[in-house]
Amino acid sequence: MIYPRKRRKPDLFSVLLIAVILGMSATLAYQIHVYYDADRIPIATRSLDTGNVGG
Repeated sequence: MIYPRKRRKPDLFSVLLIAVILGMSATLAYQIHVYYDADRIPIATRSLDTGNVGG
């Protein structure tokens, strides 16, 4: 008699690790895409006037 093979359940830690790696890769790829070879970096160059701060 030949018994059907039972499939092994995937290890939950391995699934979590793969999901984290994919998420980190997508985040890094997005940041590289947005900021690589940008003409202007979106950083403030001037601060607010001190008279306008504090209400």
